[in-house]
Amino acid sequence: MAINLLHPIKQTWRVLLLIGCLVLIALLVDAELYVGPETPLGGLFLVPLVVAAAYLPRWPIFLLAVATALAREYFGPNSLGPGTMERLALSTVAFAGVGLFSGELVRNRRMALELLQKSQQEVRIRSDAEQEARALVESSPAGVLTVDAEGKIARANAAARRMLGFTSDSPEGDPVEQYVPLLARLHETSEDVKLTQTTVEASGKRRDGEPFFAQAWVSSYLAASGPCLAVILLDVTEQVRDREESGLKQLLSNSRIVAGAVSHELRNLAAAAAVLHHNVRKTASFGENTDFQALGTVIDTALKIASTELSDASEESLEGLDVGDLIQELRTIISPSLEEAGIKSHWEIHQGLPTVRADRSGLLQVFLNLAKNSTSALQDRYDGQISIAVYEISGTVVIRISDNGPGISSAERLFQPFQPGATSTGLGLFVSRAMIRTFGGELHHRQQPGDCSFIVELPIMARR
Repeated sequence: MAINLLHPIKQTWRVLLLIGCLVLIALLVDAELYVGPETPLGGLFLVPLVVAAAYLPRWPIFLLAVATALAREYFGPNSLGPGTMERLALSTVAFAGVGLFSGELVRNRRMALELLQKSQQEVRIRSDAEQEARALVESSPAGVLTVDAEGKIARANAAARRMLGFTSDSPEGDPVEQYVPLLARLHETSEDVKLTQTTVEASGKRRDGEPFFAQAWVSSYLAASGPCLAVILLDVTEQVRDREESGLKQLLSNSRIVAGAVSHELRNLAAAAAVLHHNVRKTASFGENTDFQALGTVIDTALKIASTELSDASEESLEGLDVGDLIQELRTIISPSLEEAGIKSHWEIHQGLPTVRADRSGLLQVFLNLAKNSTSALQDRYDGQISIAVYEISGTVVIRISDNGPGISSAERLFQPFQPGATSTGLGLFVSRAMIRTFGGELHHRQQPGDCSFIVELPIMARR
């Protein structure tokens, strides 16, 4: 049976081993005494020393060698005399040297085996890690590729190959500029600048020339051959298309709302002008005047143009909306900017709110506009605070956005378009109220010292 040098030996077994070696030495002394000095057995005394050297420290081996030399000299067949000390010294040196040398050999062997075992374990761990990483990369739905120092694709997983239009072979070895030109430019930049988790949007083309749009997470690293790139690619062509279509739809919807609201205001003005024209026409001096008749024609035309009422959004464009979730989304969007401006925010969102019929994107734009107005009003206050509360009352979901700013000086003209002194076109609140009204709701303003509030009321969606 092979001896396992790496297996630790208990202290009890070491004691038994030492006793066994001492017994063997005593037997060898008796045997040498029995055969006499004519048949020397000195070489056999090295056996217990070599065995003990495999498991005992240096000092016990040295003491065992000295004890062996003394026992052989004083209890052996040789008589004590003038040469006793010389023989004792030579025996001690021989036994101790062989024992210690054997011990060092065993210890070196044990260290070599430990290093070998550790290396094999590290190789297994590294191999397992590489297999796990390879399996993770290959099974990833996102495209993963690396770009070598020459700007060529070094590795590409299955998703990256499909994204670049490969079914059987691989783009490995092809210049990355051939598929995603922006990555080639980033690779040139990475020679001077360390890129760490840089997110970019880039256009590319597949193997057959079909264009696609991708979002990429890029990191640079330094290999033996030079700077390289590690890239995670996502094909966001469908998302971009949906985003643009949604943006166009929202633009058309908002344009319709603005046009309807302005048409409503224009119709009121045109109707008032028509009444004045009718009253003035009763005066004889104006009734036959050509210019006055032309003015009547212009007023009538304006009435026809402005005849479109502010209609509610179509049922198809509205959806059952959880306002609580939308306010949580608003919180995620504006909280960083509020913290950066040093404005405290307080959120009170009741749970279990009923749904309302509204357009999610349009309603979010209204809330963002109201929150932006409150933030602007608190720019110069060190104790600025915005409070947003959402609750249900009397069949209506109420959203209250308030701040402790100075308030609005001309509140009576707040929702009129093209306000003088407005930060932009003066249409923000005008359009916001028009949009809320398309959802069947209403936007109010309440103001008192130390509190300026905008209140949005939305009717609860009828339950079927």
